[in-house]
Amino acid sequence: MKTRILQIVITTKALFIIMMLISCNTNSNSKTKKTSTQKSQETVATTHTDYLSVGNTIQFNQEDFYLQWSSHPTNEYYKQEYLRKEDKLPNYEKMIIIEAVKGNISVNQAVKSKMNELENWKKQNPIVNYQKVENKKKNEVILDFLVSDGKSIYEWNVYRYQKQKNKNKEYLVLYAYSYRNYVSNKDELLKFLADVKHIRVNLVNKISKITLPKVNPK
Repeated sequence: MKTRILQIVITTKALFIIMMLISCNTNSNSKTKKTSTQKSQETVATTHTDYLSVGNTIQFNQEDFYLQWSSHPTNEYYKQEYLRKEDKLPNYEKMIIIEAVKGNISVNQAVKSKMNELENWKKQNPIVNYQKVENKKKNEVILDFLVSDGKSIYEWNVYRYQKQKNKNKEYLVLYAYSYRNYVSNKDELLKFLADVKHIRVNLVNKISKITLPKVNPK
């Protein structure tokens, strides 16, 4: 899908919007939604800079994920994508994403923005669905949701939102796990949905318990 990314003036508030909507920005001339990594895939880059100082390798669920793409367009916003060795951009099956926005942005603000976006998306695509798990003791929220480009790409994502402080600076950190499939018929879609149902509770629990890396932006 070749679409043009919605142009946003880069301010701290706009960066918050970018982080929350990066998984499914809209084309300025189209209602077609994008899945979590289509923005970076349109111009697949070879940038591998560890801007957040969280490492070039991340382990999750007994698998290794390697830094394959990163972006630091302004002083406030950072994004890094990690893939397994067998996965390649623009197509992949599993991905880890770490994002950070510097500023006084609360977890609840971020989650509310994402949920509003998903509700609007759901009006156009009934496959979209989400569930929210809140950890009030840690002031964290996990949002897991199912999305699609409306054609052949189906994606289940788990977003964990956390506030971090580093050198008297506040960051809203997003740790995300993305599981994707490419379907061409109803049977393949049903199999993917069954797979998600089978792994969902276990992986959400694992993501809720892991110690998130502390960001230390360069």
